[in-house]
Amino acid sequence: MRALVWGHHVGVADKPVPPIPEGWVLGKVLAAMFGPIERAIVMGIQPIEPGRVLGSFGVMRIVERGVGVEDLGPGQVVAVPAYCMGSIIGVDMDGLLADYASVPKECVRLVPSEFLSPLTPLWLEFSFLEGLAEVVAGKDTLAIGCGFTGYVTASYLRRVTNLTVACVERGLMEEIGKLGVRTMMLDSVEGSYDVVILEPLSTYATLVALRFLKDGGILVLPPTQPKIVLKYMGFPSRLTLYRPGFGNLAIGRDVVGAVPKKIMSQAVVTVKNLDEVRVMSRYYGRVIYVSRHMPGSGK
Repeated sequence: MRALVWGHHVGVADKPVPPIPEGWVLGKVLAAMFGPIERAIVMGIQPIEPGRVLGSFGVMRIVERGVGVEDLGPGQVVAVPAYCMGSIIGVDMDGLLADYASVPKECVRLVPSEFLSPLTPLWLEFSFLEGLAEVVAGKDTLAIGCGFTGYVTASYLRRVTNLTVACVERGLMEEIGKLGVRTMMLDSVEGSYDVVILEPLSTYATLVALRFLKDGGILVLPPTQPKIVLKYMGFPSRLTLYRPGFGNLAIGRDVVGAVPKKIMSQAVVTVKNLDEVRVMSRYYGRVIYVSRHMPGSGK
């Protein structure tokens, strides 16, 4: 089979169809995403062993199940989120940017037919906002980052929390401001907040984030945030680290569907072969590979 692998650079390689250990399932990949976690690998933020198959979010149709799997079977369509059993798909185990993928059954969730789309991996990513909204409700919240993640997050949370968005780079700062959200450059932020949300891929933000957090506050690490190093100088004396779990696909679909077409077209692209993923990842933050086996994708 063909797979997108990391070998000190991103490339397409021929690999054998993966084995199916006890408790795992093998699936034909329908769609998989090259997103923030993969970009962290390329940037050297997220260490990874050479030869690893990339792809931390995806959708696949089960073709075979391992010993001990009784509740899932061939023909069922499942989504695979990035985090599972303390591991990161596509980092600690082979990912989904391949013809076939094998993952533990605990790492998958059934996808109803109405949620099967080339954008399902993106909907899955932003389904974490459902749980995050409950955590930040009624609190003073600082979201650091003005990229695509920052825009989508601000769009969903602005009605439930007193939200400020701080930009490391201007990015979508103007568009976030049009949502009615207070925006500023990170170096201009003063005061402290109940909640600080870190957008992925800003090493500088991880080094300064804690200075904006109230004692006993919550530091939120989105599910696409790779392994990070925090600079801790003794304050706040108490804090909670919170990584939201993946929620309802309908939430992800709705919040992504509300993103203006101009912003979507600049941030997300779908392609039909793995070679295009490697090329388009230079220009887009999220590249979704859509297999010809995806219903409605065409040949």
